[in-house]
Amino acid sequence: MSGSKTRLAGQVLELEFALECISRGAVVSQPMGDNAHYDLLVDDGSVIHKVQIKKSSVHKNGRGYFVNITRKLPKMRPGDAGGSSRAVAYEDGQIDCIATKAKGVWFFFGPGHLNKDATVYPDAAHDAYVGNHGKHKWEMIGLEADSALRDAVESEVEGDA
Repeated sequence: MSGSKTRLAGQVLELEFALECISRGAVVSQPMGDNAHYDLLVDDGSVIHKVQIKKSSVHKNGRGYFVNITRKLPKMRPGDAGGSSRAVAYEDGQIDCIATKAKGVWFFFGPGHLNKDATVYPDAAHDAYVGNHGKHKWEMIGLEADSALRDAVESEVEGDA
């Protein structure tokens, strides 16, 4: 995927996540510019969560979806081998969690899981794989896993169609 298509796919995923949070009753804000470590702020009514949205891609094993949990930083010396950037773990306090979507299922990675890449398996149980422990964990950002408000919004939208 070219750079502009990859960026567009990431922006669409951010919008999907924001819509899902709003339908669960949260207030969602986006920082101006590209200088924040997080993509969205999710206000659950008592806490504001810094959330980084990551795109997943089909894992080379063909069964799961790979999620890059690290962030990219420019290399200190441009002549160093390996491209123009390096992957580093998020530092404490930079973000509260990472969210990704694979096959229509949202996954969350919080403290303790922000230092290595992960593979998620949307068709498997939440406890079947380490990466699946964050499957449907909306409570990580103070929201309910299932929401009557979301169901009402979806019903209203379908009724308008």
